[in-house]
Amino acid sequence: MTLVGLPTPLQAIAAIAVLVLLPGQALARLTPVDDLALGALLVLALGLAALTAVSAAMFYLAVWSWQACVVTMGVITVLACIARARQDTRQEAS
Repeated sequence: MTLVGLPTPLQAIAAIAVLVLLPGQALARLTPVDDLALGALLVLALGLAALTAVSAAMFYLAVWSWQACVVTMGVITVLACIARARQDTRQEAS
């Protein structure tokens, strides 16, 4: 992933955000955790767990590519956001 004009350390931070923090935040929002510190830890843990599971599955199936990993993490993020929206809709209907 090359981000034009950004120094390498900022590219690494952007990659971590896309591959760990965004999916982790989307997955953490599915849990009923109100504590800020626990929520932050949950974001990191769920993001790393999802990335590890996706990477391990890709290695095991011999289909590893970083592009496919990024796309898969994006799909996980979108699906978690859709699930959260459905939770909100059900709560409003009740």
